[in-house]
Amino acid sequence: MIRIRGVTKEYDRRQILRGIDLSVDPGEMVFLTGPSGAGKTTLLRLLYAAERPTQGEIWVAGSRVDTLARSELPHLRRKIGVIFQDFKLLRRKTVLENVTFVLRVHGIPLREAHRRAYKVLKRLGLHHRQSALPESLSGGEQQRVAIARALVYQPRLILADEPTGNLDADLASELLSLLCDINYQGATVVLATHDHALLESLPARTLVLRRGGIDYDGMWPP
Repeated sequence: MIRIRGVTKEYDRRQILRGIDLSVDPGEMVFLTGPSGAGKTTLLRLLYAAERPTQGEIWVAGSRVDTLARSELPHLRRKIGVIFQDFKLLRRKTVLENVTFVLRVHGIPLREAHRRAYKVLKRLGLHHRQSALPESLSGGEQQRVAIARALVYQPRLILADEPTGNLDADLASELLSLLCDINYQGATVVLATHDHALLESLPARTLVLRRGGIDYDGMWPP
């Protein structure tokens, strides 16, 4: 599902990632952790082609991401669900409209889009807020809308950047259970987090980034 070879990323001559080699098989669940500034978010952004590496190759779901033309990006991103750290909700659209937006862009009929969205929103405890605008939601509710939007398209790969950062312990556990269910159904999941309690709650492959490189690759705790 993911293959990275010799990837380096620099910003203004400052090296964020250096010499990353990594393979993630289809259907794997992988945690990505490390201190702030280690490069977790940058690595995720490279995977869905929001950034391009300074050097190296990146393959995702059979496509070489680092050389994709802009016109080819929508096809790649239909295979990927991204849970952003800063939500990126459409402020003038309701919860339901935010969650169905990607489905409608890709031609899913309105009734089917609403059915899928309601199912995911109910699982996340937000079905009663489907007509609300983002500004009326709490931070935790906005996070769950962002999660629902990423999951509703049933993507082959889920990339989650600190998805439990604004959730209490019970909702964080529920989200992890949901991601595990999706993983069990065949999706590959890469979840970036600094929460050690989250890492310890589920035995899974864990990658530790330090100083821009992979310092550890194995089960948690090291």
